[in-house]
Amino acid sequence: MKNRNVILYSAGINIDEGVTSHPRIDEEVNSLLPLLNTNKAISLLNHQGDFKKNSAKQTPYIAQILSQRLQRKVDYFEHCVGEEAIKRANQMQPGDIILFSNTRLYPEEQDNNINFAKQLSQLGNELIIGGFCKLHRENASNTAIKNFLPWSYSEGIQQELKGLQTWRKKLFSNQKTLLILGGNKIEKVKFLLSHKGISSVYKIIIGGLVLNSVLKTIGINIGRSAYFNIQFPATLLSKIYIPRKLIVEDMEGRRNLRNFTDIKLQEKIIDFIFEKEFLNSVFLSPNDYSFFAAGPLSVADSYYARECYDSLHKAGVEGLFMGGDTLTEIDTFSNTSSGGGASLKFFSTGYQ
Repeated sequence: MKNRNVILYSAGINIDEGVTSHPRIDEEVNSLLPLLNTNKAISLLNHQGDFKKNSAKQTPYIAQILSQRLQRKVDYFEHCVGEEAIKRANQMQPGDIILFSNTRLYPEEQDNNINFAKQLSQLGNELIIGGFCKLHRENASNTAIKNFLPWSYSEGIQQELKGLQTWRKKLFSNQKTLLILGGNKIEKVKFLLSHKGISSVYKIIIGGLVLNSVLKTIGINIGRSAYFNIQFPATLLSKIYIPRKLIVEDMEGRRNLRNFTDIKLQEKIIDFIFEKEFLNSVFLSPNDYSFFAAGPLSVADSYYARECYDSLHKAGVEGLFMGGDTLTEIDTFSNTSSGGGASLKFFSTGYQ
């Protein structure tokens, strides 16, 4: 590059337009503020949405949010690879900040394509990996790009990892663990199947596609509910709470209460009734337990399954809420971390 003082910062502000307050924004702002004092130019990469789901779009609104929070002009450029993007990066002056185009507008990003990563790397001279929420993702702007520039973790990621280490020692090394997993991402299911410490987990409460997948495995008709075609070992199934009453929605959007064996073909599962008796042993000695919670247990506008959180709150059980969707949809009452899959990977395999 002509300009030899450009920081390439790979951010993790995966938010939709209209969201102006979120832990992901806070994390990146707190990491970027000290960099403003270096008087270097800063090229920002960020991903939003999903190319495969056609939900990725241009994100000038994120540049506007950062401008307000950093009290420094953040320009937006509608390309992140190609001659125009490189030319724009080469024109940057000390103190300039540019958010380049959403990397997920390109299919190569989520394929962790090495050539795409090489093109991205031409926007700066030193790389900082931010966005704890995406730390576990093998995307080009997060993983393959490390092959082309000297890199380090952002202040935000370093703080998150230190916090997780503290919580692992304080909460999970000496207490029985309750695992609460939901949402629609396969990483939650993979964590159940691959986590080395899963045998020490006391009980498991599941919702979303995790629940659908387990019900499918044990032979329950789940109607038109989405699921992952994965088999679960009997040793794992024995720890999982299988709700007997489910909230379903038909093709017209009508909702009904169903016994878990009576779901109709045109219905999909959106929530479940949680029976507090499942946690009776926890209520007797709450200080002996802690919990992991990653991913919503139900759709955003249905609240029955959240009774399990209310029960843990009333009992005074301490734990960790993980992930953007979790923090957005749940009234958290204990420790929090912005990354769901990233935190799960930390407790499963860790990071280099």
